Amino acid sequence: MSRKLSKRGDPEQLVTRTDLEALLADIKGLEPYRPYMEKRWIGMVMWWHERSIEAKRRYFLLRALVVAGGVSIPVLTTLSLLEGWQTPTAVAIAIVGAVVAGAAAWEGIANYGETWREKRRASELLKVEGWQFIQLCGKYEPQDSAADAATSYQRAYPRFAAEVEAMVAREVGEHLAMFDPSLEQAKNASADMIDTIVEESLRRLKTGQEVVP
Repeated sequence: MSRKLSKRGDPEQLVTRTDLEALLADIKGLEPYRPYMEKRWIGMVMWWHERSIEAKRRYFLLRALVVAGGVSIPVLTTLSLLEGWQTPTAVAIAIVGAVVAGAAAWEGIANYGETWREKRRASELLKVEGWQFIQLCGKYEPQDSAADAATSYQRAYPRFAAEVEAMVAREVGEHLAMFDPSLEQAKNASADMIDTIVEESLRRLKTGQEVVP
């Protein structure tokens, strides 16, 4: 399968919906099962793939804000030592700190990093399941070597459909369970960071007021 770009220019998408649908149309014996495979198998593969790409983008965006903010705070702190810069830099530090705290807290709640890895893994595993069924290999290898393709697909299809539904159900359960411990931790971490930022800002403002004539 040739490496193609999606409509968003996604270099990670090794296969597209069009590729998979065209593949199904070219294989004899799959005609009765094509509607299910197009709506359920291909639909879930592409849905999980798109979710993983979107989660990855948001994860790196939030991490970039945290890194950039963390690097800029020492610079602002150094500038605050200059005469007349205490109040502006204290305000800037408070704003940057709030952005960093908000980005870190939201990433902890949304779990974009875990969602990215989880959905990418689920998409690839489901894709492998489909490839095995289409090629009648692995667990779907025919026991009767003399059977034609239509008969082999007919015998393998119930197991394939059951495997797909089991993977979907398992993925949904794992995805929901992933958020349980993170919500409370994110709330506590956000509250602690904001309290620290506010205290530091007030201290710097007070120091600036005392130093500036």
